[in-house]
Amino acid sequence: MRAILTAADAAIRWLCIAALAVAAVFIAFMAVIGTADVIGTSAFSTPVPSALELSEVALVIVVFTGLAAAQMKGSHITVDILSNRFTGWVKRLSDAAARLAAMAFFGTIAWFGAQEALHSWSINEMATGATPIPIYPGKTLLALGCAVATLEALRQLLHILTGTRP
Repeated sequence: MRAILTAADAAIRWLCIAALAVAAVFIAFMAVIGTADVIGTSAFSTPVPSALELSEVALVIVVFTGLAAAQMKGSHITVDILSNRFTGWVKRLSDAAARLAAMAFFGTIAWFGAQEALHSWSINEMATGATPIPIYPGKTLLALGCAVATLEALRQLLHILTGTRP
């Protein structure tokens, strides 16, 4: 049983890092598109076609694929005025409740995001602009990013419940 949990732990950590890598690629993509659009508009009076739509889809991907890594590192904003004073089982209970809430939050977004992504794929949804830009990859990565964040919150919850270090 411990071997299965260790393997799952490593796999979920790998998924978080892979999702973060996707976010990094799309941050770079947004920087290139933005730079090209500014230079094209300023120097040549020709903006990048559909730069806004490309950036909108990329921003969704960056935000939602970065959630799992933020969860893994404990980088989400927390209000810990009271919980910093907790010790022992009360601290563990508070931490477990926070992970359950994160699982519910991310899981709900993943579930409804997946439904939206499937619908978007089925109708070949596009953003209207100078050049049609597909929206379904962004919706798909939104759902996948939240699913990975849900798994990371579950991984952390299991560590809290078993008293092991993540």
